[in-house]
Amino acid sequence: MKLLTSLLAAASALVLAALPIIVQPAGAQQKVTLTVITAGDQNMVDYVKDYLGPIFEKSNPGVTVKSVGTGPGDAGSQKIMEKLVAEKDQKTWDIDVAVIHQKAAGEMVKDGLLAPYVKDVSTGKLVTSPAAKNSLGADVGGYVIPMFASQTAIAYNSDLVKTPPATSRAACRASASSSAGSTPMAAPTWTG
Repeated sequence: MKLLTSLLAAASALVLAALPIIVQPAGAQQKVTLTVITAGDQNMVDYVKDYLGPIFEKSNPGVTVKSVGTGPGDAGSQKIMEKLVAEKDQKTWDIDVAVIHQKAAGEMVKDGLLAPYVKDVSTGKLVTSPAAKNSLGADVGGYVIPMFASQTAIAYNSDLVKTPPATSRAACRASASSSAGSTPMAAPTWTG
């Protein structure tokens, strides 16, 4: 069974910098296209195409980075998984790097679609996130490098809000009592 080396997003530039490239004498190096497929919004495709790709290409002459998007969320990861399943027993495949969501990572490891590459890249020893070992209850240790954790920010216009809420719970209460006609925010369940 062939295992596909796929990345679950390595912190920013680490995604591409983590990939080993064989050093060959100048002039002897083959032209290579590295396909990065991402289950993200267009901004993720553009991030690879316009930022990470050029950095990687500059550091690795002869390598061209191609960025492909499958769409955001679980549906984007599902499309990647379907493609990997379809190509699983083929001699070659056309995905070199996959940026997927946590939910899909566990399923892909279980189904033998990812290779345990983390030990083979220099940046692997820098990984400290618990999500690098456990992805929503699935053991993914050695198979993934998380890119970032989701976060939520509450922004406000300081010209209009003179005393901003100090906590997310207070923001929800303020939202619920607003007469501005806005939809109230749901009360947070996380209390950390």
